[in-house]
Order: sequence, then structure tokens, then C-alpha cells
Amino acid sequence: KTNIERVGGSIEIQTQLGQGTTFKIKLPLTLAIVPALIVRSAGKRFAIPQVNLVELVRVEVEKGGIELVHEVPVYRLRGRLLPLVYLNRELKLHSGASAAAAVNIVVLQSDSRQFGLVVDEVHDTEEIVVKPRQALQGDQGVC
Repeated sequence: KTNIERVGGSIEIQTQLGQGTTFKIKLPLTLAIVPALIVRSAGKRFAIPQVNLVELVRVEVEKGGIELVHEVPVYRLRGRLLPLVYLNRELKLHSGASAAAAVNIVVLQSDSRQFGLVVDEVHDTEEIVVKPRQALQGDQGVC
């Protein structure tokens, strides 16, 4: 209840004997609930909005498929070259993990372009709350 009120929302609880309890949660329009794919890279969790998700691909390293074109890693997906971005490298996260037997590629669409985001693990989908940046200031664990 405290967290909901802290972001400007409210919660109403109604209980009827023998019928159960109803919870009504109201959140301000400045918050959005977005379905997201949860991934992990370098031991950290990240959420990727599903609206940008095209598909998931798992590539066995020993079978190949990832190439370098002009020193840029790409994956040939159904005859098209898909540029790859390694999440841990882009965010300068150091992974203590050794080379994996398979690579997880999250194929994403941004405007009219597709690219593959390489992550260590792919988890379930969750509905996440997206807050404006000002609402996050002062929270521990958020920069």
C-alpha cells in the first residue's frame, strides 16, 4: 500500500463475508504497465518490452552461424544478415562465465530495422511498471 501511495496511486479493499475480498488499485497515468521479456546478462536482470520483440533464436556455437562482416558480428537468419549486439559488452558488464555452448539471440525491431541482442539467459515474460525517471530518484538500487 505504501509503495502504491508513494507513486500517487491508491488502493481500495472491500471484504464481504463468505464472498471474498476485492482489491481496486488505481495508478496515475504517468505509470505504464508493459509486458516484457526478462533476460539475464552478466548476472543482471533486464526487461525488454515485448512490443519490440520479433522472435527468440538459440544458436549452437559448434554448428556456427555467427560470422564477422567488416568486423561486426552477424547471424544469418533465413538468408538475411542480422547484426548482433552483445548486451554485456554494450553495458560494459563483465561476465565471469566461460564460453557457452549456445548463444541466445533476442531478435528486436526498432523502427524498420531488426537486430539481434545476445544475452546469457532468457526467462519468462512479466508485466512490469514503467515509471518516469523523476519517480525513481531517491530509490535505492536505481541510478
